Amino acid sequence: MIKVEVKKIWWNHKVEKPVVSVRNYDYKKALRKKDSLGITFDKKFMIIPAKELVARRILSTECVSMFDGKKYRLIDFVWNPHKPEDNRQGQLFNREADNG
Repeated sequence: MIKVEVKKIWWNHKVEKPVVSVRNYDYKKALRKKDSLGITFDKKFMIIPAKELVARRILSTECVSMFDGKKYRLIDFVWNPHKPEDNRQGQLFNREADNG
């Protein structure tokens, strides 16, 4: 898995959902390796499987990194973080079975 940490989430008015932007060289690295892309923001994460990476539109505006001068473009993904399973319902059933 190619891991990327993003610093902000923004609201995309076209899709009416929160979106994260990933630099094209991280995206292309995942494509080349046929690997999934793991995106982290504020201790939450989401994983985009390799098969879902293929049909993405790269934004045409070229950006330049302030730190190393490297040129890049951005690819947007709808932010859909992983949610841990809620096992409280199963605990309730087990508790009732023990009492009944």
